[in-house]
Amino acid sequence: MNANKKKKKFPLLFSILLGCLITLGLFLYFSKPISKSSSPIYEEIYTVSSDLNEKISQIDHSIYDSLFERGIKEKDIFFSKVIPRHEKDYDWNFTELLIKLPNRNYAVLLEDVIYDKLSKLKPSVKVDKEKISDSEIVCHVYALGLYTHKIKLIYKEHGEIVPEGLPRIAIVIDDIGYDRDLAIAFMDLDLPLSLSILPSAPHTVDIVNEANKRGTELLLHLPMEPKDYPNLDPGLGALLTNMDEKMIKKILYKDIEQVPGLRGVNHHMGSYFTERYDKMKIVLRELKRHNLFYLDSRTTNLTVAFDLAKDMGVPAAKKDLFLDNDLSSKAIKLQVERLFGIARYSGTAVGIGHPHKETLQVLREYLYQLKTDFKVIPVSELAE
Repeated sequence: MNANKKKKKFPLLFSILLGCLITLGLFLYFSKPISKSSSPIYEEIYTVSSDLNEKISQIDHSIYDSLFERGIKEKDIFFSKVIPRHEKDYDWNFTELLIKLPNRNYAVLLEDVIYDKLSKLKPSVKVDKEKISDSEIVCHVYALGLYTHKIKLIYKEHGEIVPEGLPRIAIVIDDIGYDRDLAIAFMDLDLPLSLSILPSAPHTVDIVNEANKRGTELLLHLPMEPKDYPNLDPGLGALLTNMDEKMIKKILYKDIEQVPGLRGVNHHMGSYFTERYDKMKIVLRELKRHNLFYLDSRTTNLTVAFDLAKDMGVPAAKKDLFLDNDLSSKAIKLQVERLFGIARYSGTAVGIGHPHKETLQVLREYLYQLKTDFKVIPVSELAE
C-alpha cells in the first residue's frame, strides 16, 4: 500500500515542479525590458586607427585646457574647417580653429601655453609655429606624422566673423530603432531634433508612429556598403556596389516605405558606396522623384554625395561633425563646443549623434545654451 502511494506521489511532484519551472520561465521572459535589442555598430570611421584618434583627443583636450587657462571667451572661438581626411590607412577629422584675441602680446602668450601643453605629448605629437602676418600667428599640429590641426590666433580685426542673427544648428540622431525608450527620451528634449531611422530595426514601426504623432522630423538612415564590407556589416536593407540599378531601386523603395512621413535620407556607414558616382546617381535620382532631401554623413573624405546632389537639383546638406564617437562626457562636450564654434563662424552647423544615454545627458546639460545662444532647427531647413 505504501509503495503504491509513493508511486502516485512521484508524477504529482514532477508535475508541480514542472509547472513551477514553466511559471518562473514565463515570468523572467515577460519581465525583461522589451524596448531594447542588440544594436549594431553605429559608425565606421572610428572602428579603426584608435591610436591616431587617441592622440587627436589628447590634442583637443590640451587646446581647450589652454583656452580655459587664458580665459578665452566662447564667443571668440571659431571652427572654420572640420574636414574628413584619409591617409596611410588612417581616417580622421582635420580641424582649423580660429581664436580672436585683443592684441599680439595676448596671442604670443596663448601660443606659448598651447605649445607647452602639446609638447608634453611628444614624440608622437609635433607643433610648428608660424607668423603669417602682422595680424595672426598660426600653429600647425601633427599627430603620428599626420596633419590634424591648424590653430590661427588672430589679434587684429579681419572684418566681422560672426554672421548676423543667431547661428543655426541642426542635430540629427542616427541609428534610431533599437531602443524605444531612448528614442522617446530624445523626443522629450525640448529641441527640434531630427531622428534618422534604420529600416527593419526591432522598434522602427513604434518609434516612427510616435515621432509622427509628435511632429518630429524623420529621416531614413539608409544602410550602404562600407569599405571593410563584409567584415563590417551595414545591416538589413543595405545598398551594395555590386547591385544593379533594378536591385538598388527595389531595396531603396522598401526602406523608404518603412519610414512613413520621412523628409529626407542620410546614409548609415557607406564609405565605399558614397564614393561611387554611378551608384549614388541612381539613389539621388530616386530621392528627387520622392521629393526627399539628402544629408551627406561624410563617412569618407572622397564622398561624391553632396556635390552630386547639388548638381542634380536634389536639396542637400552635409554633416560637420559627429558628436559622440568617444562616449566620455568630456569628449562629447568638446564636440558640442566645436559644433558651436562652427556655427559661430559660418552661421550654420550640422551635428550627428547616436542613441546613447551619454549623448542624451550632455544635450540636457546644454539645453539652456542651445536655446539662448543658437537657433536649433530641423536639418531639412539647411538642405538647399
